Amino acid sequence: MIENPTSKRKAPSQQRAKSTVRKVLDGTWQLLKEQGADAITTRNIAKITGVSPGSIYQYFGNKEQILFTLYGERLKDSVGAFKLASTEENFSLSLAEFYQLLEQKLANVGWGRVEDVELTKAIAENPQLKHAVQPILNELYDCLIYVLRRYGSTWSEEDLKHLAEYIFGVNHFGYSLRIRQSEQSATKTIALTRELEYYLICKAVNKVSP
Repeated sequence: MIENPTSKRKAPSQQRAKSTVRKVLDGTWQLLKEQGADAITTRNIAKITGVSPGSIYQYFGNKEQILFTLYGERLKDSVGAFKLASTEENFSLSLAEFYQLLEQKLANVGWGRVEDVELTKAIAENPQLKHAVQPILNELYDCLIYVLRRYGSTWSEEDLKHLAEYIFGVNHFGYSLRIRQSEQSATKTIALTRELEYYLICKAVNKVSP
């Protein structure tokens, strides 16, 4: 039976153990960047980090638990960016001003690297992982829905969730495209992605039926 991706075998308590876990996670990022999602195996992670498979298995029952941890960290950073932006003071800004501020907060998270694309690919191709990360994705969608509500959207919860999922899908497509483009083309893709996202947000806020 495959162990649940959301669990860990052992939570590190000592600094040395925490360093080992971090080394495993950082090594997995390196593998994703240099060799892609298909290269993620416990053996390859052990090879690139110098951490023995036995030590890895003390903390992660399988590679899925490692990938889930990485993806969870990235999503939680994005949720944190939304929460930093979503203050009463910032909600007094116009929607355009708030969106610009939110974009700056999310840019600090740094989504869009080659390894992010490969990690997302690994998640999407594994049904167990897709199911496991859904609660964290829902939390991220809820952050955007909250913003839309604060700016007056009267869409149903179902329609807003679908919109939020679509907007984040557009964002993912944008950075998946950018990593294969020249710097000039990538800059245009960023601008077009942001323009489309803002258009969709305005559509919901301005009460246009979905």
